Amino acid sequence: MLIAPALILILQGCMLMHFMDDHHSKMMGHDSKDHSGDKHGEIRSRGQQPIHPLDVEPRKDIQGGVTVEIRFAGLMRQGEIAFAVKMNTHSMDLNQYPLDQLSTLIDDQGIQVKASKWETSRPTGHHVSGTLYFPIKEASGKMLLTPGARKLTLVIRELAGIPERVFRWEVSSGS
Repeated sequence: MLIAPALILILQGCMLMHFMDDHHSKMMGHDSKDHSGDKHGEIRSRGQQPIHPLDVEPRKDIQGGVTVEIRFAGLMRQGEIAFAVKMNTHSMDLNQYPLDQLSTLIDDQGIQVKASKWETSRPTGHHVSGTLYFPIKEASGKMLLTPGARKLTLVIRELAGIPERVFRWEVSSGS
C-alpha cells in the first residue's frame, strides 16, 4: 500500500501530514483512493491537490538588482520539503549562486536545516528557476514543524551582495 511513507511521517510527530480531518480520515480507513505521487514523489491523493502545511502563494524579494520568487511546492516522499524558486536579473549571471549552500529553513521552535539539493530546470544566467529541497529533520533527528510550530522561515544568505533574503510562511494547523 503506497500510504506507508505518509504514515511514517505521522508517527514521527510531523504535523505536515495532518490526515485526521474529515476528508483525509477516509484515506486512513483504507478508502479506495490512490495515494500515488507525481513524478517528483509529492504526496497527493488522486484528484486532490498536494497536501500543503503552507500556503502556495509566492513570496518575493527584490533587492540588489535580483528578483527572487519562492513558492512552497510540497512535502516529498523522500522526507524533504520542496520550494519552487525563480530568480531574474539583467545585471549578472545567477548560475554562480549555489542555493543549496546559501539557504536555511527555520521553524519558530528553533529547528533549522540547511538545504539538501538545488535542481535547476532553467539554468540560463539571467533567468534561473528550479526546486530547492530541505530535509524534514535536522541532523540530530529533531523534526521541523512539530505540532507547536506556527511559522516557517526560509533564509538565503549572500545572494547578489544581499546579506539575507527572508521568506516567511504561517504553518497550517490542518483543521
